[in-house]
Amino acid sequence: MAINVTPYEDPQFLRFNESLDEAGQIDIAGVMFYPSRVLFEMEPIGYVEAYQEFQDIEYERLKDMVYNQYPSCIAYNFRLSEKGEGASDPVRKLLHLKDTWESIAFVLYAIVWGEIRHKGIDLKASQILVGTSSTGPIYRNFHTDRLISDALKPKIQNLKAVVEYSRANGLGLKCEEIVPNLLDKLLALQDIRNDISHHTAPTREEAEAELLQVIPLFKEMLMMTEFLAECKILRFESFAVRCRCEEFNGHYLNKEFGDFDFANNQAFVLGLGQEQLFIKWDNEIFSLSPFLHFLKDGVGRETYLSFFKGKKEGKYWFEPITKRDEISFDHLQARFDAEQATLINLIVP
Repeated sequence: MAINVTPYEDPQFLRFNESLDEAGQIDIAGVMFYPSRVLFEMEPIGYVEAYQEFQDIEYERLKDMVYNQYPSCIAYNFRLSEKGEGASDPVRKLLHLKDTWESIAFVLYAIVWGEIRHKGIDLKASQILVGTSSTGPIYRNFHTDRLISDALKPKIQNLKAVVEYSRANGLGLKCEEIVPNLLDKLLALQDIRNDISHHTAPTREEAEAELLQVIPLFKEMLMMTEFLAECKILRFESFAVRCRCEEFNGHYLNKEFGDFDFANNQAFVLGLGQEQLFIKWDNEIFSLSPFLHFLKDGVGRETYLSFFKGKKEGKYWFEPITKRDEISFDHLQARFDAEQATLINLIVP
């Protein structure tokens, strides 16, 4: 078998193998075999080709899910990369794809730290893989600067450290649904992004060359994010019989509201008030502050999810979707400080 074929047991092939095995096992002289295993062992090249075709079909299916169900910052940017005015222009497509994978990283960052803070998980024993040397891997403890860094790569490394620590220690956190390979793909895309940023305005030819690297990697990454369709980002608005909440899912940015029965979590949601975003992920509910906030448009039509980019001059700076200028929410500074302090107490040895 060719050495460049990924092992059959690799998690990324699981759904493909299951699709081949739906009809049941094959009986050969009384011995039962899974069709996927037979194809992998007998025709490894055909196995990879069939997998690639399966991936293309799955990716097309996933597109509509991203457009309509993913957090709005992801859905908006991804739709621009596929159907926006500049989707056929390699320079603009590249930038929209970059905005999409960065949005995914920022949303995951808010989700993971939101769960850790909500559940009070002690992560002081966890360490972050930050690189390698001639003597082996280099690990670092968490510290304040890493938590609030304005660089995306350290954020992704932080996420990977938390997810792997939770998996290794059986913490059973919801964020364990984020597979480490997804974070590896985001790191690889971010390395490409750093190359892109070296020239502020890439030529068409440069963008086309970058897209040859980005698109296959981006597709593999996006296929691992389907759980985001179940991550409902909400803001409490009012209460009558049920909690009325503004919803932040789907590519449209106009305000949309829904009525929710949060059962035993109702008191928690009411306690958040109107100035915090929170997530409903299956039966889990927790705040996403201070890493995700929102900006109202001033006329009541749209609200923009805003990513925490970094802390400078004592302020928390955010970048709203569709806008490149960073803003701060000074009236929430004390709350952001308290939320950060809670996390620091949980992660810094």
